[in-house]
Amino acid sequence: MLAFPAMASELSAAARALIVKAENDCKFEQGVFRVRPSAISRHDLNGDGKPDEIVDTAKFSCSTAASLWGGSGGTYLYAVVNGKSTEFFAHGWRLADVGRQKVLLLSVHHSECGGGTGSCYRAYVWSDGEFRTTKP
Repeated sequence: MLAFPAMASELSAAARALIVKAENDCKFEQGVFRVRPSAISRHDLNGDGKPDEIVDTAKFSCSTAASLWGGSGGTYLYAVVNGKSTEFFAHGWRLADVGRQKVLLLSVHHSECGGGTGSCYRAYVWSDGEFRTTKP
């Protein structure tokens, strides 16, 4: 694992702010915050040819809190596009290429799909300045 300051210079201001908040949240009872390098990945989510960021809090750890950024419903995931952070809550994620567009696929809690206990996924695309999906 890697401490935050080692990677801070590589991040956008919005991604840095998310990491700083997480680091501050971990400080209770002298907690030690760690973020794995794989917590931040870069992808062109809006098709402008420039890398955007995905910040995956499942890759964060705090020595004094086992589930600071999530729980049985999933963990927080942030997509930073054009300096704006969009928050999601998921068990996991993956990007898919559909034509020339990136699709963010989220494995979400089954309650988001009308109940039951099976798997549930939600797909998001960047369009007109925001992430869009079908209505639940």
